[in-house]
Amino acid sequence: MNQIAALFYDIGEPFAAGLFEKPEKGYFYRFCLGYARYFEALRPAEWKGEQLYPALNRFYDPAYAVRPQFAVSYDIDWKRLEGKSAEAAAHLRGFYDICHNPGGWTHAAPNYRRILKEGLSSYRARVMARPEGEEFREGLLALIAGIESYICRSIEYLRSAGAPERLIRALERVPFEPAATYYEGLVAWNIIFYFDGADNLGCLDSGLIDLYAGEDYTEIIGELYANLDAAETWSVTVGPDYNPITLQALRAIRGRRRPLLELMVTENMPDELWEMAIDHLQAGSSNPAFYNADGIYAMLRKRFPHIPEEEIRLFCGCGCTETNLQGLTRAGGTDENVPLLKIFEKYMHEELTSAGSFEQFYGGFCELSRKETNAVLDRITGCYEYMARYLPNPPRTLFNDDCIEKGLDFNAGGARYTWTQNPHSGLINVIDSLLAIRELVFRKKKFTPEQFLEKLTKEDPTLFALLRQCPCYGIGNDDADSLAADYMTCVYSVYHEKQPGAFIDAHLLTEHQFLRYESEGSMVGPTPDGRRRGEPTCDSIASIRGKAVKGPTAMLSSAGKMPQNMADGISVLNLTLGKNFAGKALRALVETYFGMGGIQLQVTVTSVEELRDAVAHPELHQDMIVRVGGYSDYFVKLSPALQQTVIERNIHELGG
Repeated sequence: MNQIAALFYDIGEPFAAGLFEKPEKGYFYRFCLGYARYFEALRPAEWKGEQLYPALNRFYDPAYAVRPQFAVSYDIDWKRLEGKSAEAAAHLRGFYDICHNPGGWTHAAPNYRRILKEGLSSYRARVMARPEGEEFREGLLALIAGIESYICRSIEYLRSAGAPERLIRALERVPFEPAATYYEGLVAWNIIFYFDGADNLGCLDSGLIDLYAGEDYTEIIGELYANLDAAETWSVTVGPDYNPITLQALRAIRGRRRPLLELMVTENMPDELWEMAIDHLQAGSSNPAFYNADGIYAMLRKRFPHIPEEEIRLFCGCGCTETNLQGLTRAGGTDENVPLLKIFEKYMHEELTSAGSFEQFYGGFCELSRKETNAVLDRITGCYEYMARYLPNPPRTLFNDDCIEKGLDFNAGGARYTWTQNPHSGLINVIDSLLAIRELVFRKKKFTPEQFLEKLTKEDPTLFALLRQCPCYGIGNDDADSLAADYMTCVYSVYHEKQPGAFIDAHLLTEHQFLRYESEGSMVGPTPDGRRRGEPTCDSIASIRGKAVKGPTAMLSSAGKMPQNMADGISVLNLTLGKNFAGKALRALVETYFGMGGIQLQVTVTSVEELRDAVAHPELHQDMIVRVGGYSDYFVKLSPALQQTVIERNIHELGG
């Protein structure tokens, strides 16, 4: 063993040791050894009586400074590493200077169903069929051996800890042998979720139904959800091939902030599922979110006519909601944001005074929006090329189809489909700002461009009162909605026209904001939509907070006119309803919106009084869950600025 690898072993850093064990080899092989050595050394997770194992984020040991990381291959705690050895840290910095994440995020869902059906032993056989001596082959075999080592040591530990024989017997079979029972399927699903990096649970009900024999495992599914929540990760998809496990998966989400349960809705969804979903929402779960299955499939068929129907139906929204086909896709995770409102602010201050008409002003901004979007996609392409060369992801190479047969890493074109996905910030703010300028400067001529900019910069109260009275998106105003749809089409078309890069099949747009709408807003001054300096931008494609004054139907009508079928990475819409919103009315609202072309709808049921009391008395509302910018979270965990954005949303009452 060389001295650098020995140094890392001596200070208890097996992942880093594996990276340096064979420095003459390629990066894929070296990362495989890093993962393998980590799994070989990792202490079995503590068992505390759970029916699944490992559990509650006890898989990765925080004592290590260098650890696996699902989105960017590995993670380094430099302070901890420096404390162990400055010399070791210096060696790793030299490696990291080459092999680091250049930007962006990666989401995936393993091919759970195939692993349950075939077992990892069959995966090992597929790897062994590759040419002997090939680094790709030998690296994956080392990774598989590392996984097996961890499971074997875990079984020994579970025996010593007095764990149930059923759990031990299951782990003696899965995930290396095919799952024979529904319970074994859940055990395998859970441990593969961890080995993949604890990111996404994929299509749960359709993946397990072949093993179902009448058991009710709602409680165990709840454990699976708790493991995802503890790992601070994301989502699970159920439907539209509804079955008894769909019902169990939906029942288990009650009262949980995560996973984001993506309920695929069709016109044939059983009444029982509707009733349970709405009951959960009215009880304050903010789960599930509703997804228009037929709309999503039609959108993907149009964009990707070459993808077989059976693969289209493997849709699952990874991360918050980015489009993924389970087990087949390297899906970008909000790779880079396009700061539309910041772009607009700069353009407005530079060009409004010289614009001879609104059409001239608007046309120039559309051109700039397309240019800036193209520049972002070029940067993303560069990041993907960099990761393909220097930042392999061995577990996802193993768990996603086609990588083994191609002999290519997941990040280097191994997955069947590779899609970038990035969001906008401030889209609806931009639309309302354009509408306000058109109304006050060009149509009614209440201000010259110079006067308008001066008063806007000073946040003049008279101007801001007028701004809130201008035509806006989200109130069913055809004129306003027409401009909104035109601008969205202008920007969205860039993603369809852009030629992909060497390691990219297509660029997708996702309209979800996550947490960034607070930070994005902090960088932008006052804007003509009525937003004050530094305030957060819009949190979804819903109306600007406080502007949906004509009720939810009008707001959803505006959203339904937008070209959501061009945003292949899903358009998120936050809808907040009052406590009196009856079940049938909510169902009708969802079905009507989807009938108009809406793609996704996530609902929070609450009241302003309850939210304000949670701000004043957080200790009394620890379990209050709200929708944020594409995901759900505990209200009391949000920053004060994000809490305020939730409070300021229109809360629609039945009949209001």
